[in-house]
Amino acid sequence: MSEKKRIKWKLNLFDIGLIVVVLLAAAGVVAVKLAGASAPADPATGVPAGKITVNYVVELEQMHKQTAEMVKVGDQLYERTRKEAMGTVTSVKVEPTRILTKNELEGAFQYAEVPERYNAILEVTAPATESESSITLESGLEVRAGTAVRVFGPDYYGAGYILSVKKG
Repeated sequence: MSEKKRIKWKLNLFDIGLIVVVLLAAAGVVAVKLAGASAPADPATGVPAGKITVNYVVELEQMHKQTAEMVKVGDQLYERTRKEAMGTVTSVKVEPTRILTKNELEGAFQYAEVPERYNAILEVTAPATESESSITLESGLEVRAGTAVRVFGPDYYGAGYILSVKKG
């Protein structure tokens, strides 16, 4: 003597709104995928149309010599905190770290080498977009001269500053 209860589902305004939102979101994802794939690349540089190539110089400071020598041309650099791509190393120069000190005897300032510490000066190339106020890498990282950066490569990491930026 048990009665079967049937739940009747009726299409209401909330259900229609939910279906429309899901369909619009799916259409938006498809449109973004198709728009990104349709941008032709420049055959000379391989950079998609509307993008620029940016070359910038990063100085990684006060590294051990063994660490500084691990940096190689062709390495992919990443921002250490947010793991954002920074580009490809195109040249490396390692030199002793020098700091400005005051010579108390002469009362003048002079540069002195820091024992067992080296600076690695890296030239990096990356695709980017340019606006009126900034140059932004594809990963979303804004590149400006004087910006402090923390980077890592395949077997090393370091901290320093962006020294110069130029469109290439």
